[in-house]
Amino acid sequence: MRENIAIVILLVATTLIYSLVMVNVYGSTVASEDTAGSSAVSEDTAPSGETAFFPVETPTPTPAPAPVISEEPETEEEETSGRLPVSIAGMSACGRWTEDEDDLLSAKEQITPTPSPVDLIIDLDYNSDVDDTAALRIAAMLDRMGRVHLKAAMASTGGEKVCKAMHAQLSYDGYGLVPIGASAQNTPGGSPYWDDLIDHYFTAGDYRVYNSVELYKSVLRELDRIEKDKEKERKRYKKKFECKDEDLPEELKAVQKLKIVTTGYLVNVAGLLQDPEGYSLVCRYVDSIWVTGGVYMQGDDHNFICTTDIAESARYVLDKCPVTLIFSSSASIDNEDGSSIFCGASIQKLDTRGTDPVAMAYRDYAKANNTSLIGGRYAWDPFCLWVACLPMEETQTHLEAIYLSIDHTGRNRFSYDVPANCQIIRRNTDEQGWYTTQLDLLINAGLR
Repeated sequence: MRENIAIVILLVATTLIYSLVMVNVYGSTVASEDTAGSSAVSEDTAPSGETAFFPVETPTPTPAPAPVISEEPETEEEETSGRLPVSIAGMSACGRWTEDEDDLLSAKEQITPTPSPVDLIIDLDYNSDVDDTAALRIAAMLDRMGRVHLKAAMASTGGEKVCKAMHAQLSYDGYGLVPIGASAQNTPGGSPYWDDLIDHYFTAGDYRVYNSVELYKSVLRELDRIEKDKEKERKRYKKKFECKDEDLPEELKAVQKLKIVTTGYLVNVAGLLQDPEGYSLVCRYVDSIWVTGGVYMQGDDHNFICTTDIAESARYVLDKCPVTLIFSSSASIDNEDGSSIFCGASIQKLDTRGTDPVAMAYRDYAKANNTSLIGGRYAWDPFCLWVACLPMEETQTHLEAIYLSIDHTGRNRFSYDVPANCQIIRRNTDEQGWYTTQLDLLINAGLR
């Protein structure tokens, strides 16, 4: 018995000693490998004058399995729209305006998507000046970011080239399917950048142009159809749950409306209001009409005085419009010291290949007028469009009730002495740099 116990003790001791020896050997090996691994660096990181260590034999990595690509598109928009992604690089290149250059926010932090985009029709003169191209770019980028739904783009100047040039810019930005409305009065116009944009980016395949008044009505009729379908849903809901109108869900209560932003002549809007069906549709489905125009406190604004017909159109809209009119006047972008908000300088610097249509238009305008736009151009049209589409706390603006009159020549006058008939955009700060940067961020977002 004692002999058996001695044998067991001897076996246990032998096993223990063997284990300790193996642990010591393994630990030395690992330490040696760690030391070798820490001394191995790549060619790019080896200190100057030292030789980098590379193992003689490198094991061949096992190839990763090929990714499975679904035949179905990830989203319906990717399948049907062909719209391009927002250029975050182009946006962040401008940065956020600040006195401290280190205090910059990324583009994603500055522009936060909203779940409730604004339905939008933009009405441009897209004429001699270049700020219309910046406004159209901003409209496209806000749509891309989910802030608006761009339903149509109208031209308030006449001729075939203006519509083709607008379509060319929209095509570059991925919005070639947006319908375009031609001037209701065929107001004459011309531009140094039309030909350049058409030559580079016009695509006939998806070019769709209509009379502007008919296009306005077509878009508004679609809202009318939606509202009629919603009314059927209201009746079914009230019958099923035996409730009153005030007990309906919010999505069934609300009437879907859109905003019209006109940055040029008011000929198209006047034609819409003069049409009986158009007037009725505006009453029901237009939330507000935002107008670039008006010298504060009084003066001659090009968008009101250009021709007799244009002056009459401005007067008609002011007198007959059944919805809220909001004007982006000279008071909206000018400080009392005469300094103004500009935009478009950044896109010209970033467009090193000379292929961006907005930068192209700025260069063509500068050349035709023998001037330099290195510091940008007045932000009349893009500012109005931007404020109209976003919450006012996001654009650092507010509205001010005021009375506006326009005489037969188109000369305008603002007054606080009589009851207000419209509103004007006023800024919350005189720091033009902040506003310039917000506009340029959106303009740059289309760079590719």
